[in-house]
Amino acid sequence: MRALVRLAAGLAKLLAGLVLAVLVFCAGAYFQVRGALPAYAGRLDSKGLKASVEIVRDKHAIPHIIAGSIEDAAFGLGFVHAQDRFWQMEMMRRLGQGRLSEIVPPAIVGNGIVETDRTMRGLGLYRAASDSVGALSPAIRSMLEAYSAGVNAWLAADNQQFGLELTLVKLLSLGRYRPDAWQPADSMVWAKIMALGLDGNWRSELLRLRLAKKIGDEAMKFLIDSPGEGRDATLSLVNEALNGLDLDRLYRATDNSATRKREASNEWVLSGAHSVSGKPLLANDPHLSLGFPGTWYLARLVGPGFDIRGATSPGSPGIVLGHNGTIGWGFTTTNLDSQDLFVERVDPTDPGRYLTPDGARPFGMREETINVLWGDPVRLRVRSTRHGVVIDDFARKPEEYSPAGHVLALQATALDGGDTSLEGLLRISQAQNWNDFLAATRRVITPMQNVVYADTAGNIGLISPARVPIRRKGDGSLPSPGWTGEYDWAGFVPFDDLPRVYNPASGIIVNANARLVPDDYRYFITRDWAAPYRQRRANQLLREVERHPVYGMIAIQADNLTPDAAEMVPLLLKPEARNPRAIRVREIMGRWNRFMLARRPEPLIYDAWIWELQRGLLAGRLGDELYYDLAAPNLLLIQRILRDKPEWCDNPRTAAVESCDDVIAAALERALGWIARRQGPDVESWQWGIEHPAAHRHPLFDTVPLLRDVASVRFPSDGGANTLNRANPSYRGPMPFEDVHGAGYRAVYDFSDLDNSRFAIPLGQSGNMMSRWSHNFVDSWKALRYVEIMGTRAELVRSAVGIITLNPDAR
Repeated sequence: MRALVRLAAGLAKLLAGLVLAVLVFCAGAYFQVRGALPAYAGRLDSKGLKASVEIVRDKHAIPHIIAGSIEDAAFGLGFVHAQDRFWQMEMMRRLGQGRLSEIVPPAIVGNGIVETDRTMRGLGLYRAASDSVGALSPAIRSMLEAYSAGVNAWLAADNQQFGLELTLVKLLSLGRYRPDAWQPADSMVWAKIMALGLDGNWRSELLRLRLAKKIGDEAMKFLIDSPGEGRDATLSLVNEALNGLDLDRLYRATDNSATRKREASNEWVLSGAHSVSGKPLLANDPHLSLGFPGTWYLARLVGPGFDIRGATSPGSPGIVLGHNGTIGWGFTTTNLDSQDLFVERVDPTDPGRYLTPDGARPFGMREETINVLWGDPVRLRVRSTRHGVVIDDFARKPEEYSPAGHVLALQATALDGGDTSLEGLLRISQAQNWNDFLAATRRVITPMQNVVYADTAGNIGLISPARVPIRRKGDGSLPSPGWTGEYDWAGFVPFDDLPRVYNPASGIIVNANARLVPDDYRYFITRDWAAPYRQRRANQLLREVERHPVYGMIAIQADNLTPDAAEMVPLLLKPEARNPRAIRVREIMGRWNRFMLARRPEPLIYDAWIWELQRGLLAGRLGDELYYDLAAPNLLLIQRILRDKPEWCDNPRTAAVESCDDVIAAALERALGWIARRQGPDVESWQWGIEHPAAHRHPLFDTVPLLRDVASVRFPSDGGANTLNRANPSYRGPMPFEDVHGAGYRAVYDFSDLDNSRFAIPLGQSGNMMSRWSHNFVDSWKALRYVEIMGTRAELVRSAVGIITLNPDAR
């Protein structure tokens, strides 16, 4: 019977795939006939402009937007974003709104899209974004309104085509789909989505609670290297309160692209004492999930008193990362713990109320309706407490998630309706000195970023601005009792006490997500610092050379040495080899120079060995489902087990007693067997890049046979999880070593001549896969050929691929 069920399910998926393929083919034909490649030249009269705007696209299709005011420049940016990336913007805002199911039918892509909508609607992210618009200053609201008007000017064009993706959506909706006008809240929700993932701690709390229930409190503490004492009482209270809660199911139901934790970026800034020119150099490469199109879009905004160049994010009305001719800045995430789960106790005499230190209070209540294309609407009842929204209510059947008497509520700065973070980002891009820069960062609420700074006067600095919660008790690593008030937030760290440094004596500032503050820093920021390997390597390379050129910064960004191997390889090679193949591999790995190069076998052997070693150490103890959520190798944990807890080397599922040497040897055999089945028996011919392509997947078409190779971009990738050239595998699915997370933007700013600054993105400017500008940077990205964003209007016009003039509509 089960076989028949599986067969039926397989046939259903096959049929759905065929239907989608036919629809895509039809949509492609429609797309080809009508055309949707934007015109890069012409004139347009547009409402919302104060004066004419000229958009000169240089030879790389990077727009130089020449305007008479910053508001008109924002209008032009909205226009070019819509031209090149509107379908990406539409999917982003609908993700934030919880409205993806309205345009992408679950009948084809699966119910996961409804679960995503339930989570986002339940969190109320778009509601918070709408409220936050009102917290902005009039000047910044004007920028958002101008940006929205620019997007809408493109949308309003007669017979506008929106690209293959939205043409397909229109076909699926039987012609009813038409994009809504862009609103300032649509731009605000971009910032909320980034904050939700970059400070994404609340699902880590769920994961830790799942671990504690499975293996006990003490084992969980060892597993996550939990610092401090004082959490025993919390655990005992929480475990008693949540007895019977289906944590696994709740964790899965809230898993989507917006709620998954994002991590990893590199930045460093050097004073003039360490550069060839005698002026600062600033390098930044933020790391996010790879995809097509990429997260970033290069642009320049030029006008009276401003010349801002760098990376924008479609949907956001300004330069997010870059320089403005006087100062430059870059970001890495701090992994701030700004999200806490509270266990709320329901009033036993009234299920519509919950207990607080001051007595019972009524739950807040709202109703949500999710409209589903080709399906019935989904209705959602969402409760809230004094801490925040009740996450149990995101579940398809809430009564199956929460035991009688208790619910889980989320408090998070990302859900603050008074969030002014986007204003802070836009004001940073207009700052002219350190004091302006600090004043701008005061407006940042979330996410907490380590923001490096440099200016043409020769100053360098760093500040990590955000609202950092001060807890009355505990550190928020696990869900806490909400009814006692003991674990409540007591306020936020004062701005003047946030981590910062200005013109340090060393003349070098480096951060790669690792520990930011010393152990004696008086406030708690996070326990989720990244492993120190990238930060350590960058510091080493920067201090090996007395004075660096611009290209030296690029070479460091591309560095492929994995420092962790210096610690791990001796541990892996410690046991005696147990067969001829293992002897040969031992010889190869003993000579390895620790560079993760795509053409070499050693990186593949190393990563597969560690992956299998962690599986051997943890899967039997945690169970397959829980282990799946910890599949990415934790090298520090592996070292602690081998050094401090060798009893964990014994698999409780087997009758035999395994030693750590046994587990290491068995992991090697599994790894070598897996590789040999895929690349043949000749060890010397194995290549890391075959299993480790950089996967820039199209979110809609990557699984469609007719379009996959056109829509998605893949190429062999150097690097790994701990190289400065970050190329992090997923460690899941049929391609576990596929590179899915890494740099989507690289830049080096030269403060001796900011025209000599260099910029790079891996794909292209356009999100239209049929455009020549959608993949035009791939070869230069792989060859480390960055581009310049510079030139006078006269210089740009000589090689421009198009000029658009936007005029105020006089009607």
